[in-house]
Amino acid sequence: MPPSVPARQLGEAILNAAQNGTYPDSEDIISANFPPSAFPQALELLKGAREEVKIRVRKSSKSSAQDIDGWILQAKQLRTDIETAQASAADIRAKAARDEELRQGVRDARSKLRLLEQEVAFNHDLAGTLEQVQTTSRSISQIQDLLGQGHLFEAVESFLHGDSELGSMHTSGNINAVALLQHEMKELRREIGRGLTRGWHDVIRVNTQAFTVSLHDNVERLFTLAEALQKMGLLQGLISEFADKLESAVVKPRLHLRANIYDRLLTVEDETLKVSETCSPLDIHRLFSDMDSLLDFLQTRLPPSVVGPLSNICGPRLVESLIATRLSSAVPQEIAALQEFNHTREEVYRFSETMTSHSWPGVHQLRAWTNSIPQVWLEKRQRQSLDHVRQLLKRGLGDFRTVERVETQTVSQRDRLYPGTSGKDDWNAGWSDEEDKSLANNDVKHQNITGDDEEEDVSAWGLDDEGDEESDSRAAASSAADDDEADWAWGDDENNEGDSKGPRRETVIPANREINGHVKSRRGSEREMTLRENYSITSLPVGILDLINGVISEMDILGKQEAGASNFYSINDSGLMYLYNDCLWLTDQLRQITLARRQRLGHSSTRALCEIRFDDDIAALEAFGRRSYGKEMDSQRTIIKDLLDGAQGFSNSTEPPFSQECDLAVNSINDRLRHIHKQWKSVLSHSALLQSIGSLLSTVIDKVIIDIEDMNDISEPESQRLTAYCKQLIALEDLFLPDLQPGSAHSGQQEAVPLPAVYAPGWFKFQFLSEILDSSLVDIKYLWTEGGLQLEYDTEEVVDLIEALFADSEHRRKAIAEIRRSSGR
Repeated sequence: MPPSVPARQLGEAILNAAQNGTYPDSEDIISANFPPSAFPQALELLKGAREEVKIRVRKSSKSSAQDIDGWILQAKQLRTDIETAQASAADIRAKAARDEELRQGVRDARSKLRLLEQEVAFNHDLAGTLEQVQTTSRSISQIQDLLGQGHLFEAVESFLHGDSELGSMHTSGNINAVALLQHEMKELRREIGRGLTRGWHDVIRVNTQAFTVSLHDNVERLFTLAEALQKMGLLQGLISEFADKLESAVVKPRLHLRANIYDRLLTVEDETLKVSETCSPLDIHRLFSDMDSLLDFLQTRLPPSVVGPLSNICGPRLVESLIATRLSSAVPQEIAALQEFNHTREEVYRFSETMTSHSWPGVHQLRAWTNSIPQVWLEKRQRQSLDHVRQLLKRGLGDFRTVERVETQTVSQRDRLYPGTSGKDDWNAGWSDEEDKSLANNDVKHQNITGDDEEEDVSAWGLDDEGDEESDSRAAASSAADDDEADWAWGDDENNEGDSKGPRRETVIPANREINGHVKSRRGSEREMTLRENYSITSLPVGILDLINGVISEMDILGKQEAGASNFYSINDSGLMYLYNDCLWLTDQLRQITLARRQRLGHSSTRALCEIRFDDDIAALEAFGRRSYGKEMDSQRTIIKDLLDGAQGFSNSTEPPFSQECDLAVNSINDRLRHIHKQWKSVLSHSALLQSIGSLLSTVIDKVIIDIEDMNDISEPESQRLTAYCKQLIALEDLFLPDLQPGSAHSGQQEAVPLPAVYAPGWFKFQFLSEILDSSLVDIKYLWTEGGLQLEYDTEEVVDLIEALFADSEHRRKAIAEIRRSSGR
């Protein structure tokens, strides 16, 4: 039950809550009920508190009456301002409404203006189009009149003008008048094209039946006609057609090899190019002379606008036909004819120069074939040898023939073949002195076979059956004592009649024999015996042996012609370097052939017989290639030294005319090395190119260093001039950029760094010389102590340069003393 609390306490709690916003602390008051009887008491307290508040307000109002009046005035002013702002806002809203009406009017006016502008533009375009239609229509009429009068070239100009006008028309949509004009222009284009084409065929007449190409009319008309065709876009098609006809009427008939031995000739008569029948024999010089005439005819009589596209079409075709019909077949199969074939190569090279001078393509293909002549010849010889063997096999076994086999053996008294075992065996009665010598030679050969080549596989020679043959020979000798017609024949049958008359001789056998370093006396009971037997063979091995002997003899001829190879390659400026490359490539191919054959034979029993050995040939080719390379390098060094000699040791390099000579020498060296680099870049490998240029550059800088060091006095102007010369030569380092192709050692570098010091040993020394010539004494001392100058120069070289560059002074003496002291001298 809630506690009972007096009504006054409840009223005070309500008053405190109303005045201060506090709650009573007593739990009894908080939990007590507020009975209706407590209302009067609480109201009474609230009224009293309200009266007290009013009293305090009146008191405070009296003290702040002035402030309140100010507030009232401000409030009235604020109200006035608010009313004024509301009025201004209403005015603004009214004006904004009027502005929107004006803007809408402006938008309407702009729309009307755009519409009027579009109408005006349309009218203007329409008027322009109508004018262009009228102009084009007049041009069409003019073109038709010109065509009717036969003025074709003037019609072309008018057509181009009218076509440009028609193309410049800006029309929207499809206009019937413009479409009609376009149709008429197309028809005129066809008509003009037909007229120009007829004119082309009238001027350039090709008769594929008579093998002629004729130019009718004057040159000016042809030039004008070609220009008109080019403007009409018809020239390229006619050139392609003319190229095909030219090939059918002239090129193919001239190059075609007929069944007989006679050749056709190409002649130029006035403005006609003709291929005619003749009884002249095949002549490669006349062939290329005709090709020169063909190129000259086309180059001099046709306009440049025709020759350029025509050469692009006919050049590769002409070279391809030359190679396919004449050049490949002209490569001789016989070694003896190769010397005459050199004239053919010279003609090919000369013709390639002619094509280059006329800017005809196909030269690269022609020179590539020239470089492949050895391979073409080798393939021909291979096919010839295979065809020869096939023909031998196709003819079958052929005729049988009897051949003789001779074998020498040593017999002793234990053998039944030993002389004296049978009284009837007068076996060596018919031997002559020549036979004794042959026996001695056979003995030596037999010893070489059985002694020196013990490790070789000689099973194919039949030596493994020596024991069986020896027993057979003994049996044959026994029967020979009873029957003079035995199978084993001792000596030639033709000399049998003189056996009884000739002196009886015995084979002389060496008394001593050296075995394992000890001289051993040979038993007197041993004798050398020569056994002869006949057997039959077919014609196949004879033909194969003849083929092998022919190849061997040709190898001997090729070996003799090696000395003339350099002269053969001299027709090219880089001939000796090509010769070096050819030898290098050929040795690699021979090694690969040898290795492949060894791998193919493996450890078979026939390896000793079938294995090909090119070791001596490879060594000879490598030596010959190195000699050719060295010869070319010596030649270039001689030229470079001659050019440097023009500088006369760089003495008086600042005084004319010696200064001009020095300038000319250095510029010539610079140009020469760059020319050689450009010339050899497409020939040598990159590493070989850098090594070659580095060697030549070393020759230059070594001589320059020696010449400058030999100068006793170098003035300041001379020092500056020499420094400029050195920098000119140092600029050649851009020739030594590494190969940045994928997979190369420097391919990962972003920017190539020249490597002249790798290929020119004196490069750092030469750079130091350039710095010394342009440095003070302090700089030279720093280079000596800190800059690595001691690595390239010795003390006396630096001292001599200082004495030549600087006048005698205390500073020079101190610098020289310091340099000598730092070097320990």
